[in-house]
Amino acid sequence: MILLGGLGLIVLALGAGAGPLLRRGAWSHRLPRAAVFAWTGALAGAIAAAVGMVAVVSTGHRGLGHRIAEWLVNCWHHHEGGDTRWYALNAMVLGATLTAVYVAARRYRRTLLQRRRHHEALQFVVRASTELDDVCVLDHPVPVAYCVPARTRPIVVSSGALDQLADGELRAVLAHERAHLRHRHHVLLTVVDALAAALAWLPTFRDARRHLPLLLEMTADEIAARRCGRQTVATALRKLAISPSPAGGLAAGGSDHTQLDQRLARLETSPPADDAQVRRLTRVTAATSVAVPVLICAAWISATPLLC
Repeated sequence: MILLGGLGLIVLALGAGAGPLLRRGAWSHRLPRAAVFAWTGALAGAIAAAVGMVAVVSTGHRGLGHRIAEWLVNCWHHHEGGDTRWYALNAMVLGATLTAVYVAARRYRRTLLQRRRHHEALQFVVRASTELDDVCVLDHPVPVAYCVPARTRPIVVSSGALDQLADGELRAVLAHERAHLRHRHHVLLTVVDALAAALAWLPTFRDARRHLPLLLEMTADEIAARRCGRQTVATALRKLAISPSPAGGLAAGGSDHTQLDQRLARLETSPPADDAQVRRLTRVTAATSVAVPVLICAAWISATPLLC
């Protein structure tokens, strides 16, 4: 029970306490990549601790999940008449776990389906760029640019954007979108969205779904700024229309005036941040938050008798 309580405290600390702390951190906009590591570490640590709780309950003394296959075949009579509280606890944990997995899987599948439908629909209205292998052009006067993860031509740029953006600004926008694709930001957002739907009662997961998109946009801005200059990226963003990105996609212009203003202020007023020590500390902290519950769970399972 002490171990179970310890894992529960880790879930509460990371799943409920980490979100408000990270949300208020003034450093996150200065070092968005480090902030992304911190958020993902908190989420992964909470998930690892929750999985550890399930493992402890299901492999513990008189637990229904103790070597489930063997229990189903051989252990029923051994456990018959045992502590019904363990049976009830196992049933509750199993039910909650299956419900969360179902909700997350359903949300994840829905996002993937929406993304695929959007990409299929695009094929009827876009044309391949003759100069860029990973870009397709949407004939529309409104200047927009976004990426939809796909094997071929994942970046969509409107003809309005091509007309209004200077060459350097277009390169900055493409560098921004390629950064999203190269670092698989869409995967992170899709997973976080699914987890937030399944674990909406944990504030960190709700906060992550709201705050990670802005941090990922700032990360892509920073990568593009290294190649094309901060002022060039800011000028390009000002020319792009604010439009909602498709499900699972990421738009350079963003979908919120407030967030776009924050990004522009960061590009135009904040000097490039290069605090390597903070980044290293953030990565170590994120790794530790995941490793601790995993090691605790592994130690418990290895010490659990293999037979009923």
